[in-house]
Amino acid sequence: MKRTKLASRYAKAFFDFAQEQGKVENVFTDVAFVDKTFDDNRELRFTIHSPVVRVDKKLAIINALFEGKVDEITLRYLQLILKKGRELHIDTICSEFVKLYKKYNNIVTLYITSADELTKECEEEIVAKIKSYINANIEVKKDVKPDLIGGYRLYFDDYYIDASVKGSLDKLRKELIDKSYQVNF
Repeated sequence: MKRTKLASRYAKAFFDFAQEQGKVENVFTDVAFVDKTFDDNRELRFTIHSPVVRVDKKLAIINALFEGKVDEITLRYLQLILKKGRELHIDTICSEFVKLYKKYNNIVTLYITSADELTKECEEEIVAKIKSYINANIEVKKDVKPDLIGGYRLYFDDYYIDASVKGSLDKLRKELIDKSYQVNF
């Protein structure tokens, strides 16, 4: 909880500064690049998170990796995070920044889990219905899980819709096991 609160404050300050500079799109691309770099390189993560490695060495690593590849604002912000000793929070700051960017651009992520690969028409129909319901731009993330037997599950914002055969069977199983409706003899 504490980590998320700290990261959201840093991300908010970073987002506000990028907005003032008119570079929200550039910084968003940079943040995605930085996050992917840290996710893909385990050694980099361990080195930057290590309390044994001095800050000047960490700054040299960050400069060597990102200088010329990211906007000056992003590079200076990464340097600030290291100087303040908040390097453990870089991943959370990046994810909080992405949340702010999506909120700013009215983008909602729709997670679709289905038993089989959905047809393009079916996916478009689902997206159109959800879009009319929430009136936002929709980013779709799909996953296929054959154990659903049939149907699909949708998750977006705080909504969860289970239209799968497995979900229906589980619900039916709970109703059959629940004996609260039986009369005591």
